[in-house]
This record gives sequence, C-alpha cells and structure tokens, in this order.
Amino acid sequence: MIEADSSLEKKLLLGGLAGLAAAIIGAIVWAILTVTTKYQIGWMAIGVGALVGFALRIGNGGKLFGILGAFLALFGCILGNYFSLIAFASAEEHVGFVTMLNNADSVKVISAMWDDFLSVSILFYAIAVYEGYKLSVFRSSNVTSPPDKPSG
Repeated sequence: MIEADSSLEKKLLLGGLAGLAAAIIGAIVWAILTVTTKYQIGWMAIGVGALVGFALRIGNGGKLFGILGAFLALFGCILGNYFSLIAFASAEEHVGFVTMLNNADSVKVISAMWDDFLSVSILFYAIAVYEGYKLSVFRSSNVTSPPDKPSG
C-alpha cells in the first residue's frame, strides 16, 4: 500500500509541475495575444483550461488531479489577465514589462481585474475551471475490450 501511495505522490508531483508550467505558458500566451490585438479574447481562458487539463494527464488522472487542474486553470487565467494589464500599463508608461511588474500598484491592478471579472470574465473563467477539471480527471485504460462474439 505504501508503494501505491508513493507512486500517486510522484504522479501528482509530476502532473502538478506540468500543469503549473502549462498555466504559466498559457498566461504568457494570453497576455501576448491580448496586448497584440488590444482586445481580451475570452476564449483564451478556455484554452488555458484545456492546456492545463491536458498537461495534468501526465499523472494519469483521478479526482485529485481534477481538483488540481481546476485550481491551476483558474490560476493561469488570473495570471494571464494580470500580465495583460501590466503589459498595457508598461506600454503606456514606456517602461519595460519587468519594471512595471515590479513597480505596479497591485491594489489598482487587482481592482481592475475584479471589475472585469464581474462583468464578462466570470463565464470564461468558469468554463476554464471546468475544462481544467474534466480533462485532468481522464485516466487512460490499459485494458482492452474483448472482441465481439459472432452471433449464431
């Protein structure tokens, strides 16, 4: 039983790291697309959720993976939105992204994110959380079904 717990912990760690990397990569892509188009595309949230869900499949699923997938999908969406606002502010102020990230008034950024969240983003975030959960729970099956018996 201890060996099975250890295996689950390793799979959860590996899946969690893959999901975290996917959330961060998804957030960066979200910010780049948002700043490039100057338009927040709600479908990016769904893409982040799917990316996280598929990344967590490396751990071969289960309910715990689904919960982690939902959380990381939400984290990726929030981070993508945060990065977008920082990038817009850095362009407006003509300073580098990292400089703005370090010097931004977090309260103002979070307030702007909250207003956006309550107006439009909540639906897309909810879908992303669902995708993160649903796709992370997936378990591959090593069992093949028996061939159909001929009727006769």
